[in-house]
Amino acid sequence: MSSNGRTCSGKPAADPITIELIHNSYLSICEEMAKSLVRSSHSPNIKERRDCSCCLYTASGEMAVQAEHIPVHLGVMPRALSFILNDFSPKNMQPGDIFLVNDPYYGGNHLPDLIVAGPLFLHDDLIGFAASMAHHNDVGGMVPRSMPATSTEIFQEGLRIPPVQLAKNGQMDPHILRIIASNSRTPSERVADLQAQVATIRLAQVRIDELGKEYSAEKLADCLAELLDRSEAAIRQSIAKMPDEVITGETFADFGGDMIPIHVQIRKDGTDLHVSFEGTGPQTKSPFNSCLANTNACVYLAMRIALAEGIASNGGLYRVLAIDAPEGSILNPAYPCAVAASTEVSIHTFEALARAFHKIAPERMLADSGCGGVFSMGGHNPQTGQLFAYGEALGGGLGASAKVDGESAVMPPVSNIFDTPVEAVELSLPLRIESYALVDGSSGDGEHRGGLGLRRSYRTLVPTRCSFQIGMGHKQPGGLNGGNHGRQTHIVTTRPDGTETRITRYTQYETVAGELVTIETAGGGGFGDPAKRDAAAKAADLRNGYTTLDNAAAPGIHP
Repeated sequence: MSSNGRTCSGKPAADPITIELIHNSYLSICEEMAKSLVRSSHSPNIKERRDCSCCLYTASGEMAVQAEHIPVHLGVMPRALSFILNDFSPKNMQPGDIFLVNDPYYGGNHLPDLIVAGPLFLHDDLIGFAASMAHHNDVGGMVPRSMPATSTEIFQEGLRIPPVQLAKNGQMDPHILRIIASNSRTPSERVADLQAQVATIRLAQVRIDELGKEYSAEKLADCLAELLDRSEAAIRQSIAKMPDEVITGETFADFGGDMIPIHVQIRKDGTDLHVSFEGTGPQTKSPFNSCLANTNACVYLAMRIALAEGIASNGGLYRVLAIDAPEGSILNPAYPCAVAASTEVSIHTFEALARAFHKIAPERMLADSGCGGVFSMGGHNPQTGQLFAYGEALGGGLGASAKVDGESAVMPPVSNIFDTPVEAVELSLPLRIESYALVDGSSGDGEHRGGLGLRRSYRTLVPTRCSFQIGMGHKQPGGLNGGNHGRQTHIVTTRPDGTETRITRYTQYETVAGELVTIETAGGGGFGDPAKRDAAAKAADLRNGYTTLDNAAAPGIHP
């Protein structure tokens, strides 16, 4: 907005109260979309774990508002929407049209994440788009749950869907639904979850119609445009205050013990920010690669934390960014590279970004956070006579910060999902969870300590096919500013005869009936010199199992 109270287009600026009312109305729509999706879905992955996100966009495809759901999802969806708008001209769209995409090479994340988007109209005017993204429990591929540990190309990971029109005039295409259902081990669940996603778009349109009783299409568009402009102006002010030197960060992505470097350089150019991942390791012949949209999402998240405190999160923030991830690297693999474990890579991508931004915003960045990776299984359920697929990404200890200790048993910052409740697992699946607890002594010491990892022990009551995408099985989540590292992930299976198998790499594995799978996830790194921790806090850490005498003496690995 210019100093004379007019927008860049020359129109009179909307009053601040109207802008806030419209902004919060849009936020409310996003939140209601997500609650509707959680209530209406059938799979525990969405209903219980809330592995889903919702956004609203402007008519040009810029993110207008986002609910605080999953950072990776929220950063991925704008790129996917751009591919939809490239293939389907907005000027030809009609009310009730809905589009679908999941292919990472068309802006998606990994194949189980289905993105549904549709235009929003006020009377006859296109005023924006609504989108939801949800992780579906199985979309085919070489293993149950479509999260293989040994895939070498994307064709092995499930059904690829480029941008397609899923619904016209409010009616879903039965042929597309049939194709999706036929490629899933749990077909009725896929259709139900997809219908729940479609319903979120319809809900958004209803709420826009209600807003239209108070505001014209032009007023809504003008207020959103000004909101984005204000976010852009505010983030540019933050960038202008940055030092002129290039800041760098580096970490190593743990692929079953193979350490792949991720290097980032961040340079400001006036009030623009250039982020380069030159020097990052090459793509792998495995699912341990991150699609470009996922990599961009990590940059968005790190920039928001470091520079955008108090600024409305929308597409205006992203106008200042130029991101370079070399093609053929682990952060921008070349087609048809496998990418099922993209989120595991993104956890490490955020680590590198945090270490860079820590140099200019030390009070806002975290030490490394722990996780356990993604555990998936499936087989035949004798109770239903049908196939089943189940799994979840397991969190660990959150890294500490300059101000507070890390939380225990939570997902790393790039994610924002729940563990599946024990009751939900045992009620519907031939599994029993025999242990669900914190892992004593797994946190990293520091002036502020990291959080503890978690333990989940699964008893498979029938033979199952398992897939282990291990998170931090060899690398210990590092500390910052002299903080100590957390303990790495440990996974062991125990057969009824007592035979144990340790899982240390990305692998497929078949259990027998009665086998126990125990996963202890990594703890978070500490922040600051452990010697500076308050004596009473140290005593409480030992008493409550947050650390041990041996762990307290371990050296930090990231000064």
